[in-house]
Amino acid sequence: MGTIENKVCVSGVVEKNNERKLFGLSGGKNIVYRLITLTVALGIWQLAAMSYNSDLLMPPPWKTAKAFYFAVQNPELLANLLLTMKRVGLGFLYALLIGAPLGFAMGYSKTVYKLLDPIINPIRQIPIMAWIPLTIVWFGLGDGPTLFLITMVGVFPILINTIAGVQGISPDYYNAARSMRAGPWSIFIHVIVPASLPSILTGVKIAVGLGWMSVICAEFIATSSGFGYYMVEAQSLMETDLLLALMIIAAVVGYSIDRLLGIINKTLTGWRYVK
Repeated sequence: MGTIENKVCVSGVVEKNNERKLFGLSGGKNIVYRLITLTVALGIWQLAAMSYNSDLLMPPPWKTAKAFYFAVQNPELLANLLLTMKRVGLGFLYALLIGAPLGFAMGYSKTVYKLLDPIINPIRQIPIMAWIPLTIVWFGLGDGPTLFLITMVGVFPILINTIAGVQGISPDYYNAARSMRAGPWSIFIHVIVPASLPSILTGVKIAVGLGWMSVICAEFIATSSGFGYYMVEAQSLMETDLLLALMIIAAVVGYSIDRLLGIINKTLTGWRYVK
């Protein structure tokens, strides 16, 4: 019997390794495929630029690359980018301080869930851009509307994922903790938080990504500074190459933040990635 089990186990390992080779790809092949994708994308971009034959409508890749080179060396642009990232960080912090405690309470207590869900669920259905006129009335122009919008867009992913994480904990964990005479605070620290952490970190990743996207939109309208405002200035001056360069910078920053959060996720919940 043991021999059969060993064969099944070995077969499963071999199958998984084959899947990794097929879908995960080795490091070298990954780089090759990415270079192919990038080359094709640049080729399509160049063909589109040639078709429009207008730098205003579609500047070629080389001209955008030149604008990108000068943009990343512009101290004013970098200062605005840092200001935008600061706003995202503060807004995310507020969202975490609101969403996580509410999520723990609503996930653990059915009474709290029933009391708050009729309010929270309709509010989260309101499009984020619909809040902008009201936030300008409340806070005026500046950091106030931007921070409010980042908080609003980030609080719900954290809240919903925290609720899901807490509600997904097996009752056996609670029973085991209580059998060892653990109190409510001990159960919260040693059972609820660790067991729901993967879901919370998923919510955090979504919240930061949405916050980064929403802050650019908010700065288009509600501020006179920041990376989004700088993009509006480029559009107003008809500098399409600079506008595209700024979009690429926004994509690189957003991707870098996402990768950093992925590393933090793997560090805090390493047991999920043990192969």
